[in-house]
Amino acid sequence: MAGFYQSINDEFGPEVRATLKEYADNNRRLSNMVVRKDFLIRCRKEGLFPSHIQNSFKCVFQLLEERSPYLRNLESCITTFKRKVLSLEIRHTYFRIKQLRAMEQQLRAKLSGELPESRYTTFFASQEVFFERQTTSNRQKTSNKFERLLATMIDHCSSRSPSLNEKAIHNATEIALPEKVELLLSLGPKFALPSTNVAEMPFYHLLADVESVIQTHQDADVQERTRCRVANNIQNFIHRQQHAGPMHPNERFLKEAERETRSFLKQHPNLYVLKADKGNKTVIMHKQDYVARMDQLLADTNTYEKTQRDPTSAFQTKNNGIVRRLENLGLLDAATARRLRTYKAVCPRIYGQPKTHKPGLPLRPVVPCMTSPSYELSKFVGAIIQRSLHSKYNISDSFKFCELVNTVTLPEGHVMVSFDVVSLFTCIPQTLVRKSIIKHWDKIGTHTDICLDLFLEVTAFCIECSYFSFNGSFYKQKFGTAMGNPLSPMIADLVMEDILDQAVEAVPFPIPYLKKYVDDLFLALPGDKIEMVQEIFNSQDENLQFTVEREQNNRLPFLDMVMTRNQNQTITTEWYMKPISSGRFLNYRSLHSFHQKMNVAFNFAKRVYTFTTNHREEEVESVIRRQLLVNDYPNTLISRVINRVKLHRQQVDTAMEANENRPDEGETVFRSLTNIDGLSQQIIKTLRREYPTRIATKTTNTVGALLPQIKDKTPNDEQSNIIYKINCDNCDGCYIGMTTTKLKTRISGHRSNVRRLTTLREAGHTNADAAIISIREKTALVDHAAENDHVFRLDDVKILDSTQKPSNLPILESCHIYNTPHTVNKRTDTDNLNVVYAGLLHSIMNVKRTKSNNQNRPNVNMTQTDDTDTTETEHTTHE
Repeated sequence: MAGFYQSINDEFGPEVRATLKEYADNNRRLSNMVVRKDFLIRCRKEGLFPSHIQNSFKCVFQLLEERSPYLRNLESCITTFKRKVLSLEIRHTYFRIKQLRAMEQQLRAKLSGELPESRYTTFFASQEVFFERQTTSNRQKTSNKFERLLATMIDHCSSRSPSLNEKAIHNATEIALPEKVELLLSLGPKFALPSTNVAEMPFYHLLADVESVIQTHQDADVQERTRCRVANNIQNFIHRQQHAGPMHPNERFLKEAERETRSFLKQHPNLYVLKADKGNKTVIMHKQDYVARMDQLLADTNTYEKTQRDPTSAFQTKNNGIVRRLENLGLLDAATARRLRTYKAVCPRIYGQPKTHKPGLPLRPVVPCMTSPSYELSKFVGAIIQRSLHSKYNISDSFKFCELVNTVTLPEGHVMVSFDVVSLFTCIPQTLVRKSIIKHWDKIGTHTDICLDLFLEVTAFCIECSYFSFNGSFYKQKFGTAMGNPLSPMIADLVMEDILDQAVEAVPFPIPYLKKYVDDLFLALPGDKIEMVQEIFNSQDENLQFTVEREQNNRLPFLDMVMTRNQNQTITTEWYMKPISSGRFLNYRSLHSFHQKMNVAFNFAKRVYTFTTNHREEEVESVIRRQLLVNDYPNTLISRVINRVKLHRQQVDTAMEANENRPDEGETVFRSLTNIDGLSQQIIKTLRREYPTRIATKTTNTVGALLPQIKDKTPNDEQSNIIYKINCDNCDGCYIGMTTTKLKTRISGHRSNVRRLTTLREAGHTNADAAIISIREKTALVDHAAENDHVFRLDDVKILDSTQKPSNLPILESCHIYNTPHTVNKRTDTDNLNVVYAGLLHSIMNVKRTKSNNQNRPNVNMTQTDDTDTTETEHTTHE
């Protein structure tokens, strides 16, 4: 090349030689800049920062090393600044490429008149070859550099990602779980996942929840002011999300694990993911094994009876008949009767929880009775029994028991024993329930105006209304009460009270200590009389049998503590975790709010401190730290939690005195908000400016939402508290409605209106007639059908949304009407929605439309052949 430039100097002079050298230098710089541009864009896309940016914040290293309360703010500030510097550097690189290309064109034009065509062509051909070679070489270097940065980030991510809890997962299949799938399932069904797609975030539910809080204030000005602030919060959040940088490493890891888990479960549709009966474990089973075990369980003809059809309608009729009788007798007020009646009952769906601590993995049956016809009536009866029962054996919780047992001194020769009732709920005969109610009626009767005979009838119905479906078949529970019936715990308490009274009276010596928590008993007995006492307890009723656990080495586990009998017969305790327990609770990497995770850690540490009375403080702290580390809580936070618990324990007496002297502030109002990470907590702060309401957040995007449904699916026409959509068969129009009753009941109403309209038309009536005007005023659906002579697809109804809060339905309906094109609904159908939210709903609609357009856009792989075009396109995008 030196000879080339010398020959150019000899033939055309030093000025042309300098121009050629300048072009070659410019070409080399351009190659470097193009590669640099690609490298920086790739870094920004993957959330990486090049070393020259990453290592330029030495001024804050000292702050990072100190335990400042502003560490989170500082890290956020640094990350934001790095991101802006990287974006600015990318823009500057585009600017430099544009400059270098302009210089290239100028030098080409200058040389075109000073060199012969052969020399001109040869030189630029060699420069193009050099450009390609230089670019390829630089790309390889930057690719290696990028891989090193990525490896560093992965190492950093692994320290911030959730860790696998091997004890929390039980794989009962031969299928090996992928690493990330196993990790995500081990975190539990309540682990909250990141929601990075703005279009899929539950803004409508959040608005409905916010409105339920706002409307509790009587001042209209306060309501409007709060709505404006909340709308502004949501608008700013949407804007931030649309212009957000790369995901946080933890969120990136969780999204990848979520994708792998979805794919794995889709590839293995015969796998069920279940929650264990005890130990807070996740169990993976084959579907056929689960069904076989459930069939074996339901084959017990002494407990269950198969029915030919769904008995819901008959039970619902009987329930409403009982409520009507009570109301007519003046025993219920109108509001209570309205609450106890139901017209939307659905057959409960049974499911099983595997008992991982027992061989063969048997299932514990659970029947969620919330949709049962007698659910509210059972709660009503149970509340009466609960108010009347003042047990001398019951303990309310572990704290009360710990407080009691640490003051106990056992008589000489006595040891600690625990009794456990075998399958308490399903083993209580109705005759025993009836007998116990009659025995305690002098106390129960003081809490209700219902007479004894009628109360027994109502109670018997609530117990008989124990039925469910499984795998398309219907069953009744012939014996005992269902685990899930709200009346079962109260009945069990009442019956156990009588059983214990009889057993204690039958024992030929006094039992100094006997306490009960549901079906677990703690007793102090002479060491040589345990078998005799067990026989007496088991002889009280053949259906209720007790197992016994003796102390070993002066130690006995009970509830979540283990008791130690000392040489002087006093008892001390320590926190205890059963061997079958996974030690899993809310993981710190879960996308729950920070204060929820802080409260979980604090309450756990408080339990360990309270229940441990026989260890040094250092040992207690070691237990707390070990268990919190299993759930990925950082050491700095654990130290804060321990210090907070210590302070709480020191101030507890003062706080109790202060609470005793504190004036009554009235009943506290509680509300919940749908959780959107980064938004809900901001809205809670906004609401607290004007509202004294206690607000909690409820997360919907969890691991549990990924898992296959194990209960029988409820048909669409049986569902209630929903938003539905019906399309017009003759145009693009659609009708959106809501219903608190069953969907089939609401659709039946639409059919009736349409039939009535058709009948009037056939009779010769026109739209101007009063009869048709009257029916058109019922719904926008029949109004559209009458106006345009159109037909709606009443056999093809789509459910758009659902909620457990019926009061939220009007807001949800208005949101869907507002943001759904071509609705035939009337303008008054959106009156429930304040005009303040109009701009916000428009932004949400744009986000959803953008997502829909992106999904419908064809996937075309376009290869850029002209680097100039690529540069200009990317420059426009980033600008």
